[in-house]
Amino acid sequence: MSTGAPPPAGPEPPPPVDRHAPAAATVLVGALLVLVGIAWLLDAAGVVVPWRAILPASLIAVGLACAAGAFRGRQHALMVVGVALLVVLSLAAAADWGLDVPLTGFGDRTERPTSPAQLREYRQAAGSFELDLRQLPLPPGTTTVEVRLGVGELVVEVPNGVSVQVMASSGLGEVQVLGDQDSGIASRIEAVSEQGGDRRLELDARVGLGEVRVDR
Repeated sequence: MSTGAPPPAGPEPPPPVDRHAPAAATVLVGALLVLVGIAWLLDAAGVVVPWRAILPASLIAVGLACAAGAFRGRQHALMVVGVALLVVLSLAAAADWGLDVPLTGFGDRTERPTSPAQLREYRQAAGSFELDLRQLPLPPGTTTVEVRLGVGELVVEVPNGVSVQVMASSGLGEVQVLGDQDSGIASRIEAVSEQGGDRRLELDARVGLGEVRVDR
């Protein structure tokens, strides 16, 4: 016998998802790309950019976004971005980079200075970089050369007949200096080769991820 009572109501359907709304990870990654692009543009225009602060600030922003998004579900994309930034900062710290000056340029590059006036701070983001100093006539006293490579292989050939002091390091990779070798995380070699005279070359060569080799 029917009582005429309505059937019990089922669970309410979830609210429709706005598929046109951008994901939080997409918005954040886009904002970070815009921030780095603006900083790079300012740097190219001659404005001093605090690179040492930009990367840690970006990492903090990603962490806060992950914490806020944890209440709405997993944030896999944000975690990937955060881990990538953390790797970059860890390699920079391990290699003791100066992040105040950006690394730019990609590909294979060879420099063969033939006079002290042609020397400068050599910096490259990624690739293979060779610095040949064998034809460089060093003046009396100390000549300092600094080389930075983000990712790749760095080879420096130093001249004979002069004393050489080398500090070479790699955040993750291998370092070979005048017969000595070290590899792994934060590998580092400091070496001195005395050949007499009053001419000395001080070389500071660092790679974030990759290999450093210093030969005569």
